[in-house]
Amino acid sequence: MSPATDERLSLPIEQGVLLWCIRVWVADLQQAPQQEAAGAARRIPDMLARLGAAGAAPYFEGFMFALSHGATKRIAVHCICQPKVGADERALLDAFGLAQEARPFEALLLLLRQLSSPAAARSALRSAEGLAQAMTAAGRMLPAPDSEVARFAMTASGCGATVH
Repeated sequence: MSPATDERLSLPIEQGVLLWCIRVWVADLQQAPQQEAAGAARRIPDMLARLGAAGAAPYFEGFMFALSHGATKRIAVHCICQPKVGADERALLDAFGLAQEARPFEALLLLLRQLSSPAAARSALRSAEGLAQAMTAAGRMLPAPDSEVARFAMTASGCGATVH
């Protein structure tokens, strides 16, 4: 696939790093417990520290943990090398952007309507807000979705019954 069709390259660096973290976290979750020590997820704090946001790592972990335990459908996350950015991955990135822009209601609705149970959405939002504060303190801004995405968060119906 040519660089022109690699969707990851069109993301701002902050979103690219978060996408990498999401994909690595999920890949490690799928590994056998005995392989956990060798997993790439242990590099997530270092990757966030390279952005100057070392304090974001526990919030990222909390966000992913909440969603992995409260998903209302299988959340589609691609492997690390996949050049396409999927709809669920974009929703996760949008939730972080909305949290940073102090639009928690929209972020909560996005999580509720597309990905998670109410309890998981509230917990994930708290973690997303903490991550967003750490990114802001580091001078790293996440793009928030445009009004079309926000409108979708407000009107889309929830879906799915399969928990992760």
